[in-house]
Amino acid sequence: MSHAANATPWKVTMRRWIATVHRIIGAPDYETYLAHMQRKHPGCTPLDARAFEKQRLVDRYKQPGSRCC
Repeated sequence: MSHAANATPWKVTMRRWIATVHRIIGAPDYETYLAHMQRKHPGCTPLDARAFEKQRLVDRYKQPGSRCC
């Protein structure tokens, strides 16, 4: 079994782990957003990465009642 054959499952596992951590800490996940836009809104132009992150921060802090401090 070659090293290259093991790289793909490892990368998939790592991406899933990173996405899970992002969801737990509330960090934006741009790759998931792009996949959603392509699947559910194929005629719309998605935000670029910078605009996406800015919008997520605005959305997150718009309703501070869910925060502890």
